[in-house]
Amino acid sequence: MSLMLNLILSAIEVVPGVLNCRRRSCKLPEHGLDPRIARYITEAGFEGLFKVPNLEVDHALITALVERWRPETHTFHLPHGEMSITLQDIEVMLGVPVDGLPITGAVKMDWPTLCLELLGHRPPDPIPHPHENTSILAGARLRFTWLDALFSDRVSVLPLQFLNPISNAKRYSWGSGALAWLYRHLCKASESKAKQIGGAVMLVQLWAYSRFPLICPVMRLPLPPVEAGPLANRYVI
Repeated sequence: MSLMLNLILSAIEVVPGVLNCRRRSCKLPEHGLDPRIARYITEAGFEGLFKVPNLEVDHALITALVERWRPETHTFHLPHGEMSITLQDIEVMLGVPVDGLPITGAVKMDWPTLCLELLGHRPPDPIPHPHENTSILAGARLRFTWLDALFSDRVSVLPLQFLNPISNAKRYSWGSGALAWLYRHLCKASESKAKQIGGAVMLVQLWAYSRFPLICPVMRLPLPPVEAGPLANRYVI
């Protein structure tokens, strides 16, 4: 416990502030998720990820680990040696499938038509330069405010090509793509001028809890057993 606390304190002392961890979160309705939507989640193979509880991000802990991240080796350099996050971690902790085809696909497609086919709505035509920032659709990035008031940021429509039909998603290794994307964000965040980090930051936090259990604020008791699912279910933050 003292080891990780020293890491956190040292990072806070050296860095003027902790990293801003970018993440998206949503609150389910009180009556639960509509069974019709839950069926699609199961068909896509993401039922394990859906069971991950909504945990509070520990920005100081993430910052401390980023301070120990080395882009040359993609590992955390700790006083007792090097450690890293693996495919097994993302599968066990978040329930994300790691077996299957790599996540590679086309980047130049007729995105408005694809949105119409799979989302049921066609976004307006892109706004040309210099006002492209106000455009609903910019390349493969879509502003969801036009589709649903609950979404307030742009998200990529690239994954849509893997979800036609929805059951096709089970053919791909989503864990591999998520882990590679996390490595990229860790490398960018380790730069001296970095102020934020994206990617699966919750995986970093859960990884730290599992490897250094004494720093976990609260942990579910072994009895009664927790619901079957990803390892993240055992933590109560």
